[in-house]
Order: sequence, then structure tokens, then C-alpha cells
Amino acid sequence: MAQPQEPTPRAKAKRDQIREGAQRVFLERGFARTSTDAIASEAEVSKQTLYVYYASKEELLVDVMRHLMHEDPQNRLPTADEVPLGTSEEVRRALNSLAQGLIANLMQPDYVALIRVVVAETPRLPQLGSLFRSALPERVLGNLLAILEGAQQGDLIEVADGEAASRMFVGALLTYAIYDGLLV
Repeated sequence: MAQPQEPTPRAKAKRDQIREGAQRVFLERGFARTSTDAIASEAEVSKQTLYVYYASKEELLVDVMRHLMHEDPQNRLPTADEVPLGTSEEVRRALNSLAQGLIANLMQPDYVALIRVVVAETPRLPQLGSLFRSALPERVLGNLLAILEGAQQGDLIEVADGEAASRMFVGALLTYAIYDGLLV
């Protein structure tokens, strides 16, 4: 099976241009009131170009949120295979770094604003909630679970239920983000 080709620098730049334009419009109008025409106009691309890069408005919103949380080099969280887990101190540092990075990402003003958009629009558009969940929290939970499993395999920690431990860890951080971000 052929590996997907890496996008050209021009294609990456066009995708970034569309994503940044969409982010501005989503923040200004919300999801439901944002048209693909408005996104194309703000991004200064044709609608045809918009659809070359994104099959749907939902896919574009998920990419905006994913970029803010995972792919922006300033905000990217380390993955389990990028952190050393040879000692209990390294595990502690990895978990601490993940917690600090996650809070920093969750508290970004644009990210908080986009979460508000998703929360406000989910009653009318239930697919937004599941899109958001699959694109972001599940990725963070999976990464954390991989760190915990790696540390357990190295006999550095003992975890009875890695999934529950991951949810408790992330849940506490989300509570902080809700109280000090969404509700402020």
C-alpha cells in the first residue's frame, strides 16, 4: 500500500490560509451561522479551492481545533514515544509536562472561544460534540494512556485501570479549564 504523499509547501500554506480564515469566521459568527462562502471570502480563496482542502465545514472546524491543540509548534503536546520513561522521575516530568501543556492549550483565548462555539451549537448540531470529542480529548486520553502503559511496562508505576486513570487525570485539568476559562 502506498504511503500518503507529504503535501507540498504551497499546499500546506493554502491549508493554513483556509484554516486561519475559518477560525476568524467561526469565532465571529459561530458554526451554524458561518457559511462556506464566508470562509472562502475571509480566507481569500475560491469555494472550489476550499473544497479541495476540506470536504465539509465540520472537517474544517475539527482541523481548526486540532491545529490549536496539537499541531501548532508552540502548543504541540509531546507524544508518548517522544518522552523518556526510564525512571520514575522521567514519568513524573512527562506527566507534569503533559498537564502544563494541556492547561496552556485549553486556556488559549481562541481555543476557549471555539469550545464555547461547540458547546453553544451542539444542541442544534449534535455531530459537533462527537467531532470535537474524537478530534481532541480522545487524542489526549490516548497519549496519556500510552505514557501510563509505558511506565507500567517499565515497572515504574502500577495502574489498575489505565483508561480510568487517564480520564481522572484529564478530567481534573478540564475542570480547571472550565472554571477558569469557559466560565470566566
